[in-house]
Amino acid sequence: MKILGIVGSPRKGGNTEIMMLEALDAARQSGAETEIVTISDKQIAGCDSCEVCYKTGICKIKDDMVPVYAQIKAADAIIFGTPVYYGDFPSQAKAVIDRMHALRFGNGLQGTSQLGGKVGGGIIVTRRVGANQVRGLLYNIFLAHDMVPVRAAIGYGRVKGDIKDGVGGMQGLTALQEARQLGERVVDMVKRLS
Repeated sequence: MKILGIVGSPRKGGNTEIMMLEALDAARQSGAETEIVTISDKQIAGCDSCEVCYKTGICKIKDDMVPVYAQIKAADAIIFGTPVYYGDFPSQAKAVIDRMHALRFGNGLQGTSQLGGKVGGGIIVTRRVGANQVRGLLYNIFLAHDMVPVRAAIGYGRVKGDIKDGVGGMQGLTALQEARQLGERVVDMVKRLS
């Protein structure tokens, strides 16, 4: 079983990455193989709406997203981590999400995503507000890909490293405890679906 963590934050080593590492550690301890992709060091263009992928299931743009497609396809589950920027994804994370649209096609069946049946988990980091709306957006993306979403982990923090002591979105849990629970839930759901 392979779990891929995608860190959609432009900040290298920031709070989103810290939570992702915690979630992936818990997934490894639960028996999964894990891999992490950080987009802070990648050049990923936005979707240009050419619609080539509608016929081929392959995006025509050749940039740092190309190897990420292979990693996504090889994973049994994807944990997508993002900070909240003005109640939404940062533009770097949105570029990855928009480019994943190509994976909604080319599976041999009209309207069947290449990600169908994979488990999707989310990590959302915010300073104060916006976590719930970003979580809803992330769930919608998973459902559009015919994925099976599990409850997301939310963490509160602003300055790099704040998340280590930050609270989670659920009462009585820290952000890192929520991240660990997410890693365990993702592995459990993959096992249930196998």
